[in-house]
Amino acid sequence: MGLPTLEFSDSYLDSPDFRERLQCHEIELERTNKFIKELIKDGSLLIGALRNLSMAVQKFSQSLQDFQFECIGDAETDDEISIAQSLKEFARLLIAVEEERRRLVKEPEESCLHSLLKVPFIQLAITEMWDDNK
Repeated sequence: MGLPTLEFSDSYLDSPDFRERLQCHEIELERTNKFIKELIKDGSLLIGALRNLSMAVQKFSQSLQDFQFECIGDAETDDEISIAQSLKEFARLLIAVEEERRRLVKEPEESCLHSLLKVPFIQLAITEMWDDNK
């Protein structure tokens, strides 16, 4: 359907019809503003959760790399050596995946969220949102 058009010449008349069309635009602007604020908030939460996940995976992979069997006797068995090597290789794979995830998270944060924050009416809304949270 779309929004009704607003003509500058109609603003001089200040008719009830013009005010009704103007109100439709204000309602849509407010709805869009709320949606973008939620989008920014949800995106920030997601990026924060991904960072926490990344830190947990890095810690886990470090634990895998540091793991050592206490051998019975003087030497490790072939199975113990194989398991230790497998754990170290799995840790290297996890680190590689996390490096890629960090790269993927960095791009949307810089491009999407920061671009949204640069829109003037959103800056005003974000300022109001921060003021409301105080």
